[in-house]
Order: sequence, then C-alpha cells, then structure tokens
Amino acid sequence: MACTLLFEGNRVKCEHDHKLIMELGKKYKGMRAGPENGMRGYLLTFLIAYTRDFAQNHFVAAESFETSCPWSNVSQLCKRVRTRITDESIKKGF
Repeated sequence: MACTLLFEGNRVKCEHDHKLIMELGKKYKGMRAGPENGMRGYLLTFLIAYTRDFAQNHFVAAESFETSCPWSNVSQLCKRVRTRITDESIKKGF
C-alpha cells in the first residue's frame, strides 16, 4: 500500500502538516519514499487516467482509484474493490 501526498497552503502550514504526517507514518511503521517517488506515483496516475481510452481499444482496462477511509478499513476496502472489479469485468465480458 502506498500513497502520494501533496501539501497545499503557505510554507508554514505545509511544513507543519508534513511534520504531522511524518510522525503519524513513523507511529504506524510507514516509510518516506521521497519527492521523486511521489512524482513517479503522480505521473503513473496521470498516465493511467489519460491513456485508458486508447487502451480500451486494445482490450485493456485500467483505472486509478483515489479514496480515503480509516486505516483500520484499508484491507477490507482493497478486497472489496478487487472483488467489484472482477465481478464487473465478468459482466462486461473481460
């Protein structure tokens, strides 16, 4: 599981929010991947979102999901999304 964060606001607010997130991540054994990997994640999301129409012409389905939920529900959310994708794909003949 990974996430890309973008902090908005003035410099003081962004630095404050960043510090809080880093402390929270440390508490739950998260790791910081750095801004380069954040940019890669963003570009991958962009790539998937803007090439899906082309890909569908070649029988490839792709999507990028963005959501939020309590950390305690992440595993359940992932399982339910995977099940829903599979079920809907079968209905559509993929």
